[in-house]
Amino acid sequence: MVKFDHNKMRKTRILLGDPHVRAAIPKTVILSASSLKQMLSTYDTVYVKPNVGALGVGVMRVRKLSANKYEWRYKLQRKHVSSITRLMSLIHSYKKSGSYLVQRGIDLMKYRGRRFDLRVVTQRRNSHDAWRVTGVLARVAAPGRIVTNGSQGASIHPYPQVFGANMSAEQTGRLKGSIDNLALRIARRYTLSYAKCIELGLDVAVDNKRRIWLLEVNTRPQIKPFTRLNNLSMYRTIMAYRGKNKGH
Repeated sequence: MVKFDHNKMRKTRILLGDPHVRAAIPKTVILSASSLKQMLSTYDTVYVKPNVGALGVGVMRVRKLSANKYEWRYKLQRKHVSSITRLMSLIHSYKKSGSYLVQRGIDLMKYRGRRFDLRVVTQRRNSHDAWRVTGVLARVAAPGRIVTNGSQGASIHPYPQVFGANMSAEQTGRLKGSIDNLALRIARRYTLSYAKCIELGLDVAVDNKRRIWLLEVNTRPQIKPFTRLNNLSMYRTIMAYRGKNKGH
């Protein structure tokens, strides 16, 4: 089995070499009291998440409400504190071991009043094959949740359904084309460092201005959410690629 780096910050740095991809990556820094303060002075909302982790576990959200008031969210919990020092103390009381990241919060597009993002799967049959986008679905956050992971109650929908609630079919088609192009650029850039990589799961978001953002790169993506779609064609395509990739 090919081993890949699960360090999110290192994966991000690999992708920054492509200017087109770099423009889609929200500002991300290693968590410290000073970096958190600086990020919150620039962005009203940030996400604090483990540098190594998956399934949305350990992700917290912080919003700056006023000069000396911050809102902290984790799972279904919500607390207010009046200083960065108290905010860091709160974060440390819930964080696991290892380093954490602070990432700019994106004002995600919504479906029926709930935030959503996309899971985009890119695959190739071998390390010499061309990359292809084999699956795209939407993950709509459960009520009151700050993350869109299916393991934390998100509902799974076909992407045309959630985009269709926000735009025309023609606009949906153009947006999907842009997402596919970005996904393929990300895959090609990533394999400059990991030539044997043949599958990536990308967490992609679209904001209210229809700008596309890359939230995370997963080298061992969960594909179970694709089994929750009524149309299983994407799931079958992904599995067919995996069937040819016995060494993955």
